[in-house]
Amino acid sequence: MTRTPHLRAAAAALTLALASGALQSQQTYEQPETRASALAPAALLSGAEFQVDPTVVWEGPMPRFTINSKYGTWQATGSEMLGVRVSEIPAFSQLDKVSKSDAFASALGSAAVQPIKVAGDLITNPVDTVGNLFTGIGNLVNRAGRTVGTAGQNAADGPAPTAKGIGKPAAVDQGTAQPGSISDPFGYNAARRDWAKKVKIDPYTSNAALSAKLGDVAQASFLGGFAVDVTLGIVIAPVHYATAAYEQGTQEAYQYPPVDVEMRNEARLKAMGIEGRPVRDFFRNRYFTPTLQTALVVALDSLGNVEGRGDVILFATNAVTEVQARYVVGSVLLLAQANRAGTPLAHVRPLGSVLGASTRDARLVVAAPLDLVAWTPIAEGFARRQDLAGPQRTLLVSGAVTPRARQELAALGWSVSDNLGAVR
Repeated sequence: MTRTPHLRAAAAALTLALASGALQSQQTYEQPETRASALAPAALLSGAEFQVDPTVVWEGPMPRFTINSKYGTWQATGSEMLGVRVSEIPAFSQLDKVSKSDAFASALGSAAVQPIKVAGDLITNPVDTVGNLFTGIGNLVNRAGRTVGTAGQNAADGPAPTAKGIGKPAAVDQGTAQPGSISDPFGYNAARRDWAKKVKIDPYTSNAALSAKLGDVAQASFLGGFAVDVTLGIVIAPVHYATAAYEQGTQEAYQYPPVDVEMRNEARLKAMGIEGRPVRDFFRNRYFTPTLQTALVVALDSLGNVEGRGDVILFATNAVTEVQARYVVGSVLLLAQANRAGTPLAHVRPLGSVLGASTRDARLVVAAPLDLVAWTPIAEGFARRQDLAGPQRTLLVSGAVTPRARQELAALGWSVSDNLGAVR
């Protein structure tokens, strides 16, 4: 009986220790960095016509930036998307100059009475003016034949599979337009591409406000005869670290109509041994615009003769946002960089929400095109995934990995290569 108080004291101490340990375990994670200045270069955070909010919010593993400008307010998930949005801002002032000219007002007025309705990117109801719209009948016939053939194949395929999304679903960034149809055998798309090239933006930009302005000048040129060769000042857009794949995607988007871009990419994929229904389903995913479609196909080609590239196309069809489409491209680019840098890959494959590859000596390499990896529940959940278990595992990160995350990943058997985005 005399020992009872001691036992009670010991029990109380044990309970306190356990509670303290539980509290500490709940506090072992890092808080993700919220300073925009720590996540993106200074050139993308402020300029003469824009300012980025100093703090970010996190959408799963990616930061969401907010851009403020007199032309509008946009959200951008990830520094890559931030770079795209910031690079588009100079185009607003150039298109504003164009739209304030008397010649533009006259051309737009003429376009308004034409019996052709422009709905977004799609020309409908061409009626009797079609004969005046074509300068290359041969090319038109080829493209129309391609369109009819594709429509027939699509009907035979039946409904496209429902995209499942890649990773955690996230809300669409403010200021982002949903992708629309880009079919156009009549020439409006050509005018849109010409203007996009002139002001140095993607013809298929998802920037809702900029897309509308681009559509206005394209309509005035296509239907009202407004000259695309009007003199503009030099458009200088901030560098957003475009890769060779994206550059090629943009240049081909300027040069070719969408159906020609698709034909070129179909041929590239066929040369890689990828064809049939998976390719057609990939082309049906509107988040892979002609620009992003080419970027992914070129990135896949840069992997070299690695097995499993067809599975990447299947993986890509699940994208339900532009950010997810770019995530797929970025993942392939990281793997291609590793392959060129002396980590010979044998087989690339989807691994849940990530892309990975096995090397010829059975090591696992996983791509993470992220701005920052901190030690969070998401990072720990990834690091402990049983389907990624193996004796040698490498994580490729385009951005930075915190010292704490690197330490925890190493303790769980991962080696890390980070800050790869600037050199890919």
